Amino acid sequence: MNETISSIKGVDIQISLVLDKLKTALSGVERIVSSRSTLPILNNVLIKADKSGVEIVATDLEIGVRFFLGGKVEKEGVITVPGKTLINLVNNLHGDTVSLTVKNNILEVVCGETKADINGMPADDYPEIPQVEGGKVVKIKSEELDEILAAVDFAVSRDESRPILTGVYLVSKEGKLTAAATDSYRLAEVIRNINLGEEFGVVVPNRTLQEVRRIIGGSEELELRVGDNQVMFGFSNASLVSRIIEGEYPPYKQIIPAGHTLSAEFEIQELADALKTASIFSLEGSNSVKLNVRGEGEIEVTSESSQLGNFVAKIPAVVTGEPSEITFNAKYVLDGLNSFDTVKCVMELGGKTSPGVLRPSGGEGRLYIVMPLRN
Repeated sequence: MNETISSIKGVDIQISLVLDKLKTALSGVERIVSSRSTLPILNNVLIKADKSGVEIVATDLEIGVRFFLGGKVEKEGVITVPGKTLINLVNNLHGDTVSLTVKNNILEVVCGETKADINGMPADDYPEIPQVEGGKVVKIKSEELDEILAAVDFAVSRDESRPILTGVYLVSKEGKLTAAATDSYRLAEVIRNINLGEEFGVVVPNRTLQEVRRIIGGSEELELRVGDNQVMFGFSNASLVSRIIEGEYPPYKQIIPAGHTLSAEFEIQELADALKTASIFSLEGSNSVKLNVRGEGEIEVTSESSQLGNFVAKIPAVVTGEPSEITFNAKYVLDGLNSFDTVKCVMELGGKTSPGVLRPSGGEGRLYIVMPLRN
């Protein structure tokens, strides 16, 4: 093969790829490629061709993604090219295969009767994506991890002043896998009976996990490697390396109420519809909605605005315990309800100032807590 490669005069790289595979890889790195970085090289994606096939690489120094494409390599080499330009070009190509040729740092892209030249840069200054050496190595079904992350990731904080809350806390211990996220106003937790064979506790940036969820569809199983300050997710056709958020995650178990004075079971869609409508009348304030849970078997949802008017709706519920009234941020309650995949939900209350607890009916290992608003 090397004899064939060396016979191509004046060509630095010559490769042929399945177009759909290239599109998938570029879609996977698109959100990593920076357009605002002070380092121009980070605006580029790296294309590497060797005897094992073709790799597409992107990094923003916090996350590094590498896709393995296979392909036909006639001349080995490496180059970087502007990511957005290449992505936009390839997304508009049609056909089965695409040919990439590099001469004097210019990438020629040919697909059918379409041809384009993109000015590239040498890869000498492109940051090396670190390898996570040692650490804890486990394997988990991709679908299970995706479901776990979807159950909690919406509750992470967007406030960078407390970095530890901008990630998801993943804990493997005593044959269980726990994921938790909180922004200090609400908390989502899921516990699964998954024995990974290793024990660890790590806070992974939510942005990293969003990229993992986008890549996850192509693999039945993934490898998770947890190092001292980095984590790696390995897929069948890709790998992602990210930093770990340093620091100790807050002892969130302490805010989970030990008991309650009222529980109400209701259909999720009915309360969700009422909350969505009620929020129309509280948009200029804190999105506050009052829930009055009555012993006669109903939840009254009310909201009011001095400018817009007021709203009242009643939904049926199976109520046990003392009647209670509490005010929540409607969006926070809706986020929790929308994360459940059951028809019904149980709400537990302990008074106006105690956190409200939501659990999907019959759904073990799920918990969502919302802090009440003070009038």
